[in-house]
Amino acid sequence: MAQAIAETIFDILYLGFALTAGFTMLLRGQTKLVRKLGCMAALLGAGDAFHLLPRSYALFTQGLEANAAALGIGKFVTSITMTIFT
Repeated sequence: MAQAIAETIFDILYLGFALTAGFTMLLRGQTKLVRKLGCMAALLGAGDAFHLLPRSYALFTQGLEANAAALGIGKFVTSITMTIFT
């Protein structure tokens, strides 16, 4: 249970930072490069959310094995956004 709590706190902090930083740079960026980096950070955070939110849910419910379908879809979406990111 301690792993579930610690991992979920980390995931929430990471997603909050990635999305906040990304959208802030995207909306308030003065140069084209800053806006592009903001778009990349927001895309990365949004894609990671598809993987991290089902994982956090699974840790607090029946476990990772019981939620394999949701975790698989999340990993798939994350892999697509990571490919676009790079």
